[in-house]
Amino acid sequence: MIYNYEIKQKNNEEVLYLYLDLTDEFAKLNWKEKSQKLEDMIRHFIKENKIDFAGKTVAIIASGIVVGTLMLNNPTTSNSISSDNYTIIMSENLATAITNPKIELTNTEEAINQEVTEQVEEQTNQIEETNQNQTTEATQIISSQVISNTQTSSSDITSTPSQEQAVPEVQETKTYVTIHRTNGQVIQLELEEYIIGVVGAEMPAAFHDQALMSQAIIARTYALKAINRGITLTDNSSTQNYKSNTELQALWGSDYNYYYNKIKNAVDATKGMYLTYNGTLIEAVYHSTSNGTTEDSRYVWGNYFPYLVSVESVYDSSNPSFQKEQFISYQELTAKLGTEINNTTDFNVLSKTSGNRIEKIEINGNVYTGVQIRNLLGLRSTDFELIKTDTGITFVTKGYGHGVGLSQYGANGMAKAGYSYEQILKHYYSGVTLNQI
Repeated sequence: MIYNYEIKQKNNEEVLYLYLDLTDEFAKLNWKEKSQKLEDMIRHFIKENKIDFAGKTVAIIASGIVVGTLMLNNPTTSNSISSDNYTIIMSENLATAITNPKIELTNTEEAINQEVTEQVEEQTNQIEETNQNQTTEATQIISSQVISNTQTSSSDITSTPSQEQAVPEVQETKTYVTIHRTNGQVIQLELEEYIIGVVGAEMPAAFHDQALMSQAIIARTYALKAINRGITLTDNSSTQNYKSNTELQALWGSDYNYYYNKIKNAVDATKGMYLTYNGTLIEAVYHSTSNGTTEDSRYVWGNYFPYLVSVESVYDSSNPSFQKEQFISYQELTAKLGTEINNTTDFNVLSKTSGNRIEKIEINGNVYTGVQIRNLLGLRSTDFELIKTDTGITFVTKGYGHGVGLSQYGANGMAKAGYSYEQILKHYYSGVTLNQI
């Protein structure tokens, strides 16, 4: 669950930042169990990674936000790491902040996880806005937005890509969207302002302008299709991640003005642009990093879309975490897979996808899809190799995410190589048309 760390200086003291990928299993624990498990994970992670940390404060980051802090009773040193002679004092605000896991859904991967490694400044508290009044209409669109052919059925926001929808016809210059925030607030924003907050949350602001412009168009396309379907937009990965100006300022710190203007310029330069295929809005899915080739949607969700097929993505290896190792004990593997796993268990890859990922794998006579194994074990991608040890298996993964649609690191690499946002989009989404409201 702890997949990365950083040590930063704050007020002349070292602060250890731990990045968490929370799971369903963790969310089901009560607070006392969460506290104990988190303490155990931190001790294990510090010891396994031989972290030489001389401070007392540990910041816990999930979904790109500092959800709480822990205090060590004494600064850790190399000696204390091996002897575990320190205790962890939980901060109270962690009790509610880590109640719910961040669940991967179809439209966007956890780009925020690689975003925070480049952009997180000295955040010390989870950010909440309190200046908006809650409304009661879940999918309310204010009067200046008129969209024809909007579906009103209760579509499941966690569903996979499905039947195409007609392109909405916006009759006025400004389009407004309603966002249900994680903190319970319901806010209304002009579409382009909302896109600024999405791009800031979904893609590192340090990325090339053309990559940011690509992300803006994809985010806008997703929002328009969600509105068309009657899907409620949120501020997390159940639809698209979104951050307010206050949250972006906390994220970027002293670089706020520079990064905000950079993203705003990218959004303004693509104002009103969206993608269609044969006249219908596309399924605007994207991910952090491919394994060098994007994935065909049918291998992930079972639905075929002619514009969501495997294409080369040669720049993804520029992501510092392109290849990662993840160790899982045999005991944990047995519990998660529901079958006895040990160092004699055979893992037979039966087939691979067009994107060179695991399609089907046989374990103890049981056949799993690569997607099932990834979800059950919490792997970063379905491109993985196994290294057996006496106590467990190290999974070596390439890429990060479901692999379908635009690769954010791939897009950034293309942009730096001189490709325009239109060329980037038409590379990752085959046969699409760029339109403008």
